Amino acid sequence: MAVEKFIIARNDQVYECFPHMCRLQSGRIMLTYRESNGHVASEFNRLIVRHSDDAGHTWSERYVLRDEDRSNGPMNTWNGPKIQQLKDGRILLTCDTYLFPPGEWGERVANCHIVMWFSDDEGRTWSEPMHTSVKGICPDQVTEMPDGRWLLPSNVRSHQTDLIVQNISTSRDGGQTWEAPYAIFDSSDHELDEASIVLLPSGELVIYLREDLGRPLQKMISKDGGLTWEGPYDTLNPAAIGMPIAGLTQDGLILITARFGLQCNWRVDMSEETWQQRIARRTIVVPKVPNNDEMIARIQPGPSILETDDEIVIGAGGSSVHTFAFIEPIESALSGERSDQKGLLLPLDLDANNLGADSGYTGWVEYERGKFIVANYINDDAPLAQIRGYRFSLEDF
Repeated sequence: MAVEKFIIARNDQVYECFPHMCRLQSGRIMLTYRESNGHVASEFNRLIVRHSDDAGHTWSERYVLRDEDRSNGPMNTWNGPKIQQLKDGRILLTCDTYLFPPGEWGERVANCHIVMWFSDDEGRTWSEPMHTSVKGICPDQVTEMPDGRWLLPSNVRSHQTDLIVQNISTSRDGGQTWEAPYAIFDSSDHELDEASIVLLPSGELVIYLREDLGRPLQKMISKDGGLTWEGPYDTLNPAAIGMPIAGLTQDGLILITARFGLQCNWRVDMSEETWQQRIARRTIVVPKVPNNDEMIARIQPGPSILETDDEIVIGAGGSSVHTFAFIEPIESALSGERSDQKGLLLPLDLDANNLGADSGYTGWVEYERGKFIVANYINDDAPLAQIRGYRFSLEDF
């Protein structure tokens, strides 16, 4: 059957983005996402939690966990939330945060850190925020290891290569304290970030990683509980420009949702008038403050850039964005040779919005065996990004 598409959240005055989902032991589906004025929250932002008790057909009212704006100076920005149920039954919501200005770029993203909240009543109430020592942006959800360790990936900028790298931080006391992070791969040949870890039944770890230098989705493999990693290896999955969300299905397959976009800034309509309309949306705003000097130096002038005395505004929508689901068997996930890998790719959506295509950060759950719901943010037919749902089955691949 065709992939079923439906609206989860749409407010044409708000940029709703970066959703993530989990399914509780009770069957309830938890959803978190961010509301803001753009892809970069430069004016306001809210961290939202909702739930569904009927496999995503209806959703609860918004629970606003955090509500921030710039009325009193620099704003606490909440960026890429993740939600999961821990082995002990509690719900854990993890999110990176930083002040705007400077934004996520300041001090090589070292000004960003990870915050956690806990709920022990299926999301009705939440603990006070627990600020951690983990630095970086775009965290994965926590991977709970059999020996009790928590592994938490996050992105920072390498002092060695000036490229984004993937750090992993480890906690041995349920997130209260964290050991010094380590980069799993730091080389000028790759730019690996925005990772998703899968713990396999046989004990190996596979980490899937965004790759910003033109390769397909990358992966690395650990056979010693995350202490060392082999790779990186090419996968068959082309959806590498954006954060992959990977997990095991009840049938023992690995499902990954992610986005793909051509690495160019070209549309059929490249007129100055259209670029001014894209810029006017203020989707990406970089403040001109000292902590952002390195970021600003990397921005090349062009029709997509508006520079003022105080900020640089980058016009988004200069390419179309695809969202895919991909499945592969475990033996494929554990192979570093592309010739030994196998998989299937299912197109979910296309954001061709000429003024602001932006999509493909996702979350998914298996609500029945072989049946899945994906939450995705997408502009498409909306003036600002909306949260759209997709329902499909294994038989749709």
